[in-house]
Amino acid sequence: MIATAAERPAADPRGARTVSAIVATAALTAAVIDLLQVTRPGYLFGLTPDISVWFGAAVHLVHGAVPYRDFVFDQPPGTLLLLSPFGLLSNALGTRGALAAVRLCTPFLAAANVALAGRLVRHRGARAALAACFCMALYPAAVYALNGGLLEPIEDLLCLGCLALVFDADRLSGSRRILGGGVLLGLACTVKASAVAPVAVLVILVAVLARRRLAPLVGGAAAGFAIPSLPFFLLAPSAFVQDVVLTQLARFPGGARASIIDRLARMTFGGRPVGILAAVAVVIALLYCASVLAWLLWRRGRLTPLDWFALAAFGAVFAVQFATSQYFAQYAAFLAPFAAILLGLSLGRLGPRLVTRKVAALYAAALLAVVAGEVIVVEMSSTPDVAGSVTAVVPAGACATSDNPSILVTADRFVSAVPGCTEITDPFGTKLRFAGDPSGGVDAFRAALTHTDYLVLGVTAAQWLDGPYTPLRSYVADDFHLLRSGTLDIYVRDGFPVTGGP
Repeated sequence: MIATAAERPAADPRGARTVSAIVATAALTAAVIDLLQVTRPGYLFGLTPDISVWFGAAVHLVHGAVPYRDFVFDQPPGTLLLLSPFGLLSNALGTRGALAAVRLCTPFLAAANVALAGRLVRHRGARAALAACFCMALYPAAVYALNGGLLEPIEDLLCLGCLALVFDADRLSGSRRILGGGVLLGLACTVKASAVAPVAVLVILVAVLARRRLAPLVGGAAAGFAIPSLPFFLLAPSAFVQDVVLTQLARFPGGARASIIDRLARMTFGGRPVGILAAVAVVIALLYCASVLAWLLWRRGRLTPLDWFALAAFGAVFAVQFATSQYFAQYAAFLAPFAAILLGLSLGRLGPRLVTRKVAALYAAALLAVVAGEVIVVEMSSTPDVAGSVTAVVPAGACATSDNPSILVTADRFVSAVPGCTEITDPFGTKLRFAGDPSGGVDAFRAALTHTDYLVLGVTAAQWLDGPYTPLRSYVADDFHLLRSGTLDIYVRDGFPVTGGP
């Protein structure tokens, strides 16, 4: 049943400052952990493959190339539109500097996600804010996704922003705010398709509780998705559907399905090696389950619209974690905001007698251990910066191709001044796009190699051009010579100059 306004407990103004301090502390903790990651060797300017693909697509877009029509881009267009200002910034700073600027924004993204989670549950008191905010700040998969510059934290931000508009404390907001929330939720779907899960839950909830507000929600969500997507669809409808929908459905064809245990491990302690962080995370997971059970057994008052949404959305997003055949660590990051909200609401409903000093001390110890564990993991991390090896061979403005666009982006060799240079942004995604049409893929790669003068590979040419692409090895052998090998294999077209000599 749904609680009425009279049944909801009044907020305690005396605890407002305490709640604000908790939210601010958790947001600062999230920002500091992510900022610490940026200071580790290579993380500001080194290799981070996925974000380089999306950033590279944004760079191509601001230079006039249209994704889907002019090059393969196997994600919805939301991310490249969000990164387009940084694509413009690359005209002044180069792609290396502009990508570093993107990475420096992630601490603010981390803090914003925590602050929005706190805003949703702060009316339930300090316990709710403490649980939700620190769950959002320290959720291992969310920290991993932020550090890697992946899509899930942006998806989380848009979904949390939507919920902050749609809900006014425990109640549904008015039509105008719900319209705005729908727009943000539609935008979340242009970042990753998994955002459809909370869309469905929210539509059902509004249809049941406030049918008159259903049209603003659905209309806002439709506009939020269609307005950014429609121009690209109209320019290349067939390629848009193939890249965004069919390529994702065919991702890793024939691959073994990830096990349930592996998925659960990544949802709890991020799939990291068993150690103190894993042990603490398991304890927190058990306490979390106990908290939800306690809520169901000893809940005070009836469930509010926010309670129902928290339960249903967590269940829907949890189910989505088992929908794909392959499962990567960052996928679990989309579970973070819904786990945080549900945990915060659950603890907020528990009476003081149920939250004893021993229980509070156990939570506090687990929290400190997780913070320490995350700091240790971050401190031990690093990623290579290969820019020097590339710039020593490839002249600025040359036409270069790589199996990993991060190599060229971080070396400031992604943008070419050579007319007709290939616009392939994501070679791996291009292979996925043509998984069902190998001859088409070979033609696309042959056209790229024909216009390439420098080939910079993180693997050997034989490893890169395998399977149906094997015939292209002879083209590389006949027209290029291997100048450097080792960490990178750099091939130069015969007769072309190099920056630093052989």
